[in-house]
Amino acid sequence: MKKLILAPLLVLTMPVLADHPTVAFGNEASGPIVTIAAATMQRNTWAAGIRTEVIENDEFSDLELANYADQGINGVHSVDRIINTSLAVGYGVTDDLTVGVRLPYVERKNIREGEIEDGEAEAHAHGDSSGLGDLLLFGQYRVFETVSTDITLHLGIKAPTGKTDDKDDAGHRFETEFQPGTGSWDYLIGGAISHVNDKFGYHANVLFNKTNEGSQSTEIGDILSYNFAMTYQLNSEDHSEHNHVHHRNADSAKIKWDAVIELNGETRRKNKIGGLSEQHSGGTALFVSPGLRVTAGKFGGFISIALPVIENMNGKQTDIDARVVAGFSLSL
Repeated sequence: MKKLILAPLLVLTMPVLADHPTVAFGNEASGPIVTIAAATMQRNTWAAGIRTEVIENDEFSDLELANYADQGINGVHSVDRIINTSLAVGYGVTDDLTVGVRLPYVERKNIREGEIEDGEAEAHAHGDSSGLGDLLLFGQYRVFETVSTDITLHLGIKAPTGKTDDKDDAGHRFETEFQPGTGSWDYLIGGAISHVNDKFGYHANVLFNKTNEGSQSTEIGDILSYNFAMTYQLNSEDHSEHNHVHHRNADSAKIKWDAVIELNGETRRKNKIGGLSEQHSGGTALFVSPGLRVTAGKFGGFISIALPVIENMNGKQTDIDARVVAGFSLSL
């Protein structure tokens, strides 16, 4: 394990409920695509990655939103699509400690709500929200290592650097849940375990995101994520080159392919505004996520398509049709 060149930082999976993108960070260089793998970078090495996540929602129609408002069901809204593109940079402080930073750019498309206007129920189109999101600082420390198994601990801090004053088409400030940034300091803690057996890799992680009150007296609900992934080398002939996450021989120019299958789950508490819980927020979702990763020397690319198998949302919320995560990486 001391010879690791390619290793994931943290690919954090939170929250991916209908109105929020995954809070992700890492160099995207190897291992599973969403699940956090238990491996650290080699000392004095750098890695960078760009990751784009697209969430397609089964949006409410204008008629459905108007009907909810007419029934006195307040706070129901719909977002057609969320796009979250982020840049991550990581550094191996020691063979056992990796630190890094991730900065996202978040877009929400076609935000609509059911409202009562002049005594009539109707759907109001507020337009799109976009801007820089909150900066994420993270660390991953390996506490256990054998030839085939790693265990790591994960810590992170999300700083309130994102945009919180974006306005809708009418010039009104979006609510915090639609803003690119939350305006709060949040804290993350978790752990991961990885085991390799020949061409197969098995990875699991748990991560808790403790949120706090931020902009407009709003607290986005705490999130617990739990993930399992299995990876399989499709074309490697030298099984000894397969480390706990990917391939030790990162300097090889040979193109390597890995198939990935994941179960990604998360449970999220309701949002609070002024200390009062929002009925139509939070819940539990579970996704099955097949994916593919390709690596050629120091360069890599990946794609994953997540399909929901369980969506148990609180109140009236749009379901998720699919989530696509794709990107590329560079290790130095």
